[in-house]
Amino acid sequence: MDLAELRREIDWYIQNSFTLSAPVIKRALKDPRACVDALTPAQAARYATLVQGYDLARWPSVCNADDYHLSLYTLDLLDQYLPHETRDSHGLDIGASAWAYLPALLSFTGTPWDGVELDAHRRYWSLSTRRAHADFMRRLCADCRYVSGSLLDVRGTYARITWFLPFVTPAPLYAWGLPRRFFQPLALLRHAWSLLEDGGEMFIVNQGETERAAQARLFSEAGLLGRGLGELHSVFSPFQQPRYGWVLRKSHGRLAD
Repeated sequence: MDLAELRREIDWYIQNSFTLSAPVIKRALKDPRACVDALTPAQAARYATLVQGYDLARWPSVCNADDYHLSLYTLDLLDQYLPHETRDSHGLDIGASAWAYLPALLSFTGTPWDGVELDAHRRYWSLSTRRAHADFMRRLCADCRYVSGSLLDVRGTYARITWFLPFVTPAPLYAWGLPRRFFQPLALLRHAWSLLEDGGEMFIVNQGETERAAQARLFSEAGLLGRGLGELHSVFSPFQQPRYGWVLRKSHGRLAD
């Protein structure tokens, strides 16, 4: 084990040995008008469309300005690229982080979601953890669950699975300080597929061309044919690097046409 990997393992051990979080300090919007007034004309037009189709009324009770904007971005992508079908089953969001965009997931499906995050006890400057922030967001829906741990330990079936920026190359994993043993892209993809119920969709988003190409290779290794959506576009995107999307639909345990 090299010194960099040893440091990551030590940091991981310390982080996951002391998981008590400081209280979440967040100035919730209460009223979204300030955010809405700051939108560009293109954003305002798209916002008007989303508000007509989805219930955003409770977002300000848990969102600060950044959360609200990220949730608009996420809802915009889901509305553009996934069918808006009513289902009773929970959704699963892989790599949920602090779950700042949970309002978008709830508005899109109208059903509860489970979130899983390996690095749930990472701390912010306030000494509050990702998990604590996710629990704050879960005030919108008591039936949502946030799982601290590996996707490989998740069981059940889900109607929809979202997976924003999976670790498909090792560099981002190392940049976040995660030990090398957690780089398991093929095993994680196969397990995610096993959790998807028949008729369900999996929506995966990669950052940059390198990760898009790595994702395509993983699909080939796993025997899956993800439908490439190309570069994803949203007037709400706060990101500089392009993002690419995939949709996989399951039918009788196999990929649907």
